[in-house]
Amino acid sequence: MIKLIGLTKSYMGLRAVDNLHLEVGRGVLFGFLGPNGAGKTTTIRMMAGILKPSSGTIVINGMDLSKKPSEVKASIGFIPDRPFVYEKLTGAEFLRFMGGLYRMHDPSVLHLRVQEVLELFDLVHWGEELIESYSHGMRQRLVMCAALLHKPKVLIVDEPMVGLDPKGARLVK
Repeated sequence: MIKLIGLTKSYMGLRAVDNLHLEVGRGVLFGFLGPNGAGKTTTIRMMAGILKPSSGTIVINGMDLSKKPSEVKASIGFIPDRPFVYEKLTGAEFLRFMGGLYRMHDPSVLHLRVQEVLELFDLVHWGEELIESYSHGMRQRLVMCAALLHKPKVLIVDEPMVGLDPKGARLVK
């Protein structure tokens, strides 16, 4: 599902990621562990198509990210370490917006899927509330809802437990 071949990222001569080779198969949970500054987030951002590698190849779902960026991005869910949400939208509006980005154009399918993910992350009662009223942990769970909305084949998560209370962490696990 994920194959990194000779992945390298340099910033002004500093190698944040140096010739990384990695293969993660279908159904495997894989985590990067290491100290701050080890290149974990840089690698994750390259896999999500946010950063361009200095060299190397990223293959996700059998597709080369550099050759089919739209197709690869449509097949993944990404949860960044510092997610952004539109605070003046309700949770459900934000998810419908995200559904549009993922080309989920059938309103009945999208409505059903929004309800499913809100229920999965215990946000159903907050779906019609403005995001500005959400706690940090609730926002994090909403971003997870958005990442899973289109049923991605690969889920890429950076710092999944940051800001979650014990209940939220159990839901994620």
